[in-house]
Amino acid sequence: MKKIICLFLLLLLFSCGKENKEINIRSGLDNMNGSGSVQEVKEEDIKDFWDLYSKTEKQMLDSFNEGDKYQNKYIADLDNKLREIDPSLSVEIKPNTDKERVLTITASGIPELFPVVIKIAKAAPKERLWKIEALKQRVKLPVIIDYKGIILDSKTVEFAYKKSDDGRLELVIHYPSATEDNLYITYIFLDGIIGEYDTSKYIKNIEFSTEKDNTYQSLENLRSILDNEIKSKN
Repeated sequence: MKKIICLFLLLLLFSCGKENKEINIRSGLDNMNGSGSVQEVKEEDIKDFWDLYSKTEKQMLDSFNEGDKYQNKYIADLDNKLREIDPSLSVEIKPNTDKERVLTITASGIPELFPVVIKIAKAAPKERLWKIEALKQRVKLPVIIDYKGIILDSKTVEFAYKKSDDGRLELVIHYPSATEDNLYITYIFLDGIIGEYDTSKYIKNIEFSTEKDNTYQSLENLRSILDNEIKSKN
């Protein structure tokens, strides 16, 4: 059984650390041509966002380190403040190492908002407790998900693909049962494996299948396929 679902956008929660002045912007994004939406973002709104961050970064970090990973009031307040700039923007957090936490500003996969994210990230305070990330970046493999008590591993989840005429990839992901939850799970995998920018730019659509054949391979291989067969030829 196959269920075709066109590419759409969703928000994911991950987790954030020590003082780090670097802003992680995926190569090329900082040179992205601005769209009209960037000009429409008010400097005072960006300042309000970072002012709230500066006031609460220590409490946010302490709360996170105490194990309050997903119900962190300070992160929720920061996320709400960012959504005042645009409802599709969001703050996410992820653990990088035991000593470093990362605060990610995501556009929820909307390309038109990528320049907005870059503009906000570049306005971050120079002295801060968190590493700032513009758009969700690739992470160390494997990506392992515990979703509703089911453990899914990017090494064992399999996929097949074909190249579309416009140079993007059409994916078929194998799950034992195809449900709407699979799309949520798949984007967790894709954001971790190839990153938010590449997911938006190079994945044309996603299809799910409850059956597979010998053309299927580990989802982790998507990274090398994208880099070696698609991006290197563009």
